Amino acid sequence: MLAFAVVGGWIVGKLVNVDSTVVAYLFAFLAGGVILNVMKEELPEERESNFWAFLVGLVAYSLVLFIS
Repeated sequence: MLAFAVVGGWIVGKLVNVDSTVVAYLFAFLAGGVILNVMKEELPEERESNFWAFLVGLVAYSLVLFIS
């Protein structure tokens, strides 16, 4: 099913011209979902995770994305 979704998305991407604003909104939605899942799985109280290490990694990766 997932492999079909990738191929189907590629075909739709080749056939339909999507505005860059729509792509930006979809990318932001996906990135937000990834961040929420990471925070839910990696930062629970009972695992004694370090929020500041997570925040430093988040800021560093954001800077890398902005520079490139």
